[in-house]
Amino acid sequence: MLVWMIARAALLIAALAACGSSQGSHMYPAGSDKDDGYGDLAQKSARLLIGDGSDLSLAPHRGRRARADAAYGGDPYGGAMYGGTDADADDLIDLSNGAAGQAASRYTPEVGLTGAIEGTVTWRGAPPAPLATACGAVPGVQIAANRAVGGVLVYIEHVEVGRTLPTIGKPIGVGGIIAKRGCALGPAIQLLTPLPADLSIHGDATEVKLRVTLPGVTRLFDLQPAGRVVLPAQAGVTRVEADDGSLAAAWVVASDTPYYAITDDRGRFRIDELAAGTYEVTFWRPPLAALSNGKLTYGAPAIVHRAIKVNAARPARLDLAVP
Repeated sequence: MLVWMIARAALLIAALAACGSSQGSHMYPAGSDKDDGYGDLAQKSARLLIGDGSDLSLAPHRGRRARADAAYGGDPYGGAMYGGTDADADDLIDLSNGAAGQAASRYTPEVGLTGAIEGTVTWRGAPPAPLATACGAVPGVQIAANRAVGGVLVYIEHVEVGRTLPTIGKPIGVGGIIAKRGCALGPAIQLLTPLPADLSIHGDATEVKLRVTLPGVTRLFDLQPAGRVVLPAQAGVTRVEADDGSLAAAWVVASDTPYYAITDDRGRFRIDELAAGTYEVTFWRPPLAALSNGKLTYGAPAIVHRAIKVNAARPARLDLAVP
């Protein structure tokens, strides 16, 4: 019986070796328009990003441990999170120096908070004219037929008592990923929290030199096809754009706030689990793009602060007209 089992195992190994010797399909360069997504670089870098801001990996994970990115608070970008799987350190330009550590709570957490703020952002005045560059059409401000404005960041930065946040080994984070998609870097606006954290910029099939304007410093990076650049985020506003002004820019607001939302395509937002009290709410809209000698340029963002009183009985209403 033992001899029969050994012989059967040998036949099975020989059959598997014969199958493995067959010629596989041609492997195209990672990031090319024919890339099959199975190259090592492509497996870690190439991603299919669809219009609503969500993403879907093109490559199988092959047993990778998924990242624990999830909603940190408020409305996480209409239900879409910016996360993914971590790449190996030798596949990216890593400038983080261990920046993504655990942050201490900046307020007193409390359960059972029932206060909320809800409202709508609308456009006042004539909608801006669309722009077309040599690369293609430039995404502009999201204005619906009812003049509602989507893609406006709404957040509360300073709280003394706030919601209890879930943790999985470290605080759950949101934001922190920008992707090049054709003529634009996106999403156009996002909130990155909590700090410290890393900002990751993903490339597509075309190389580009990036200009990253951090609070107090500007740096240049070469983003290779299907490549990735990782750098430590800094508290405040970061702008990411092409050095030659050929791409629509992206903005990141980095903060430790647990309260934020992005207005949806009907201009609506809601921030809940608030303690009773008076809050200063910040509305942050990216600046409109302009063309100068064929290059995209930007002025100042539209930033509005509003104070509002919140009680536990019913949501406080806060509507705003921009710009």
